[in-house]
Amino acid sequence: MGEEIRALSNGAVASIGPDGPVLAGPARRLTTLPSSFVRAFSRSDRFLVVLLSLGWAACLVWFWVWWLQPSHRIGWPGLVVNSALLLYLTYLPVHFLVALLRMRRFDPAVEVPTLRTAFVVTRAPSEGWDIARATLEAMLDQRFPHAYEVWLCDEDPTEEIVDWCRAHGVGVSCRRGHPEYHRADWPRRTRCKEGNLAFFYDHWGYARYDVVAQLDCDHVPGPQYLAEVVRPFADPAIGYVAAPSVCDSNAAESWAARGRLQREAMFHGPVQLGHSAGLAPVCIGSHYAVRTQALQDIGGLGPELAEDFSTTFLLSSAGWQGAFAIDADAHGEGPLTFGAMITQEFQWSRSLAVMLLGMLPRHLGRMPLKLKIRFAAALMYYPLLAGATVMGILLPPIAAITGAPWIDVNYFAFLGHFWSMSLWLILLTLLCRRRGLLRPKDSPLFSWEIWLFGLSRWPYVAWGVLAAVTQKLRPRQITFKVTPKRRDGLEPLPLRAVAPYLLITTFLSGAALVGQFTGPAVGYVFLCILGSASYAAVALAVGGLHVKETARATGVSAFRALRTAALPLTGGLLSLLPLGLAVVVFPTYLTGFYAW
Repeated sequence: MGEEIRALSNGAVASIGPDGPVLAGPARRLTTLPSSFVRAFSRSDRFLVVLLSLGWAACLVWFWVWWLQPSHRIGWPGLVVNSALLLYLTYLPVHFLVALLRMRRFDPAVEVPTLRTAFVVTRAPSEGWDIARATLEAMLDQRFPHAYEVWLCDEDPTEEIVDWCRAHGVGVSCRRGHPEYHRADWPRRTRCKEGNLAFFYDHWGYARYDVVAQLDCDHVPGPQYLAEVVRPFADPAIGYVAAPSVCDSNAAESWAARGRLQREAMFHGPVQLGHSAGLAPVCIGSHYAVRTQALQDIGGLGPELAEDFSTTFLLSSAGWQGAFAIDADAHGEGPLTFGAMITQEFQWSRSLAVMLLGMLPRHLGRMPLKLKIRFAAALMYYPLLAGATVMGILLPPIAAITGAPWIDVNYFAFLGHFWSMSLWLILLTLLCRRRGLLRPKDSPLFSWEIWLFGLSRWPYVAWGVLAAVTQKLRPRQITFKVTPKRRDGLEPLPLRAVAPYLLITTFLSGAALVGQFTGPAVGYVFLCILGSASYAAVALAVGGLHVKETARATGVSAFRALRTAALPLTGGLLSLLPLGLAVVVFPTYLTGFYAW
């Protein structure tokens, strides 16, 4: 297999392994044309962005000068641990601000180049033909100035599917019956989109086309989609084009879909635009386009479930540039259930952590400094999120139980200093929304779905990171799960799905009770109660929303649907007992503390 990939890449790939290809020789020195990209903001808006960014920077300095006052320090361990957590939290907006300050888009005045173009959609056996057919019909109905060909990459097409494709001039690619495309590991991996598409590229893609735009089954493109993703290939340095992944076609049916959609609205607009022209915008697997010559350079699509990210990474390692087509409009489905959402979070975090441990070290030396920082920061996102959240949850109960505060600050003064930075970020986000740069454009800045999504996702992110570490220490074959596109009747919500929240709320309630009877750390006891209430609300909300959405989707009464989440809801209600006791005791504890 190594020889085949080396031949495919014309010697650009030196060797292969489960972590992907090792590239031979130096990277291409490709730079985009000076005329290719234009500013996404007007001159006045750029001035406003700089002004608001300076406001954030001033409040950042104000916060840290206040925080590091000697009077706040009780001991060095407490200061160092809490400062490390705060350093992470204050670092997060930097990524956002850098993107806004350099935001560029490919010039829409550039003509769509005349290139041999294929438009491809993938389908797995678990994805309905009606879903794929709707996508194919939209793919055939493009306002594209040149000839293009449409393909279906189907894992197991029926006669009906083949006949329909033949009647509509759609090519069919299928690796069924080809064991060499059902390998256990990359490349040409079985039960994986990479292996499905590899069969198409090896047999038709590389030889017949200059550019291939590829879609997931459920992402229906708008009529201008193909023109928008092909336009940036007018610049010969562009090796791939990313596009916004707007998963809103089932948003009315699923809070989980709305939560992810709203939380990622800035990423799929301004943040991705800010990485164009040199900082490698990330391909999102639901749809993107590649130059086939660039894909050959890296031996095909990248490894892992997150082949979108690994492909972006490898193309950047090979020296190719990327662009983000913000107006490439396609709409797909978000996670239909909470179970689908946490499965996605687990799989994505595991996949990216595997790349961090395996692929990243092999390629960083080939990249310029800005891309080294860019990809290291991106791949560290999930581990840092998991680690910082665990630390943030553990600090209050440790202080409450031991009675030894970490730091001596007024809680409301802390919130005032910390939230002063957030004000500037909110204003910047409002500016982007007003200019129509969010995707979707009307996404709210605040919602209960965003709050619930943020609190509920991280335990499964942490689990995914731990699974990646385990996978590196004890390798075994991993099977990727396809996100379900339909509900399976009265689908139960298992107790294990909300178990992390029940454990957290019970632990925090217990810590608050212990602290109230043994320790003087009143502020940390309050934080334990607040955290416990938040995660009890998460457990009950997840269960209650599952009942509501299941009843609506299946047409049964809420009472009948109640049994689908009986155990999670019972667990959530039981978790209120220690929390309620802690809340009842707190006023007496508080009075005694101040009397003392």
